[in-house]
Amino acid sequence: MRVFTFLVAAVLSRIAAAGGVVVFPILALRELDDLAAGAVLVAAALAPTVVFSPLVGAVLDSARHPRLFLFGAGVVSAGGYATAALLGLVPFGVVLLALVAAGCVTPVLMGGLSSFVTGLIAPERTAYATDTLAYSIAGVSGPALCSAVIAIASPRWAALSLATAGLAGAVMMLALRPKPHSHGMSDGLWRRMTQGAVYLVRHRPLLLVTASSTLTQIGAGAFPIAAVVFSMQHWHQAETGGWIVTAFSIGTLVSAVAVAIRPIDTLPPALVMACGFALTGILTALSALNVSLAWTIVLVGLSGLFSAPSVAAMFELRTINSVASVRAQVFTVGSGLRAAAGALGAALIAPFVGVDGGVLLSLVGLIWLASAALMLPYRTASAAVVAA
Repeated sequence: MRVFTFLVAAVLSRIAAAGGVVVFPILALRELDDLAAGAVLVAAALAPTVVFSPLVGAVLDSARHPRLFLFGAGVVSAGGYATAALLGLVPFGVVLLALVAAGCVTPVLMGGLSSFVTGLIAPERTAYATDTLAYSIAGVSGPALCSAVIAIASPRWAALSLATAGLAGAVMMLALRPKPHSHGMSDGLWRRMTQGAVYLVRHRPLLLVTASSTLTQIGAGAFPIAAVVFSMQHWHQAETGGWIVTAFSIGTLVSAVAVAIRPIDTLPPALVMACGFALTGILTALSALNVSLAWTIVLVGLSGLFSAPSVAAMFELRTINSVASVRAQVFTVGSGLRAAAGALGAALIAPFVGVDGGVLLSLVGLIWLASAALMLPYRTASAAVVAA
């Protein structure tokens, strides 16, 4: 029952962030006839996540009643998306500020919630797998929900559906009983943030995990654009690129369900993470071979199968390599860096859309391989920390 409650609360709370990138451009185009305004709204909802991650982590690390913060964050997020649904009816600045507020609390519902999962679900690897499944379901269902509501009703109702899901997730948070990371911390907020940053940089195994998992998101951010370019060049249809991206999402979701049912407990998490990134990279690069559309879709789908186990292992490694007093910061900063890396990946590939699509897909695969390579010194670094 705990697993189900957490899964529902986490998915509903994370759907908004996943669906907003689909809704806002269409809503702005429909209501304001301005696609650029939609991009500004997406940035307003996402950018604060990166900036406020350390602050959110420091607050959660010292929170005596973390579920109240989780509930409050869900309410603020729902309010932001409900206000966004009024685009065209209220001043643009009001919508912008509401989405900035929603973006500020997003780290609470992402990395923040993840940092408490082992205190809610046992055993630990089941907890990590369940959280990974929550991310995967939200990542697929958010855009799917919005697309369906837009087709049936309008983008305004789609934004309202995201707000409703977020509010329901906030209410579900009250049913959770997350254990505080620490009690009676007397240090000031700035000092706790500084301690978390220093810990993250000086703890070499954790730094390797963070760097590896961040780098892989540059590839993930570039992947959808590379898939569209590849499709346009080979099959002259941008929509085909959507099917390629969907294949990866389906593979990720299937593996997330699999590891939630049967967590990988026979292999070290560092090995699972590194091998998962490597296999994702190899299969993505192989999918760029100009054989057929079926070949590309199947290979990309198979590459997605190794994504969820890698993410679950990453969550475990974050926990293993962090003390309770900075654990939320480790998770929120890691989540924020991954979000920033995804945006960076999309930005970096944009000037190269005229390059051969197969080359772009291969480069995406190489980024995942580079992420795996960063984990090679992990065992030595971990042994050095234990010896010290």
